[in-house]
Amino acid sequence: MSPHRKNRDASPGQTGKQGTFMKAKWSLWLAALSLSAVFSGASATVLHDSYNGSNGHNYGDVVANPGVDTFNVEGLTSSIAGNRLTVSIYTNFAGHAGVDSQYTTNHTGIGYGDLFLSTGWSPYGSGNYNSDNAANGNHWTYAFSLDDPLNNTGGNGTIYALGAGNSRNHNPDALLSDHFINCSGRCTYRNGQEVAVNKNRATATSNTGSWSVGDGVLNFSFDLTGLDLDPEDLGFHWTMYCGNDVIEGLDGATVTSVPEPGSWGMFVLGLGLISLGVLRQRKAVRK
Repeated sequence: MSPHRKNRDASPGQTGKQGTFMKAKWSLWLAALSLSAVFSGASATVLHDSYNGSNGHNYGDVVANPGVDTFNVEGLTSSIAGNRLTVSIYTNFAGHAGVDSQYTTNHTGIGYGDLFLSTGWSPYGSGNYNSDNAANGNHWTYAFSLDDPLNNTGGNGTIYALGAGNSRNHNPDALLSDHFINCSGRCTYRNGQEVAVNKNRATATSNTGSWSVGDGVLNFSFDLTGLDLDPEDLGFHWTMYCGNDVIEGLDGATVTSVPEPGSWGMFVLGLGLISLGVLRQRKAVRK
């Protein structure tokens, strides 16, 4: 569970069966993405989760008890068709919104965070960015705000324009993980990370979209028309209410096109072969 209870030991990076299965699915998704890129004529780009962020209380990538992988984030992909951007985040947290209500403000449970965006990315520090947070890190210029972040099916959302920061606070229009977690010292979570838009400060745009929850994946799709964003140089930031695993970094959106009928058939065939290979490999491991 997470935010993890302080009366239990925790070691970051420990994974159980759920984590192993998530990595297998991530490998399958990457293979499918690569095959899709071949038939669409696009170059696939993937943002792997190598960002830790502050303050993780020395847990490393994921703040969690041993063997708990609910909050693990594997990576992110993005693509653009016309003016519509689609972002997929691969995380074990998909389908688990509402957990650990006892540790959240108003006992709502831990929900999905908003998706923050910018052109370029200027984090604080280097490596795993263990000292980077909302105050000193990248200034996010837009965020796709979810209408119902506790819904495990999905819903709609709106793009908000975020105001300029200053030397003391780079993201004054963002609500932090500290705003959503209230456990009176009985738990540990990643403090200081951007989680959601402060709608009392930010400016709503006319750009809207939708989002959905899949098997180990969150999908966001929205219109970029009129926004000051470079699809080839996009910075992303996403986490859940507790900030226990954050994905952040650059990922130029893959430009996609509809394949020719013959190419689509080859794509489906190739995807089926990949799936068959994964299933055979799993059966071999079981033996």
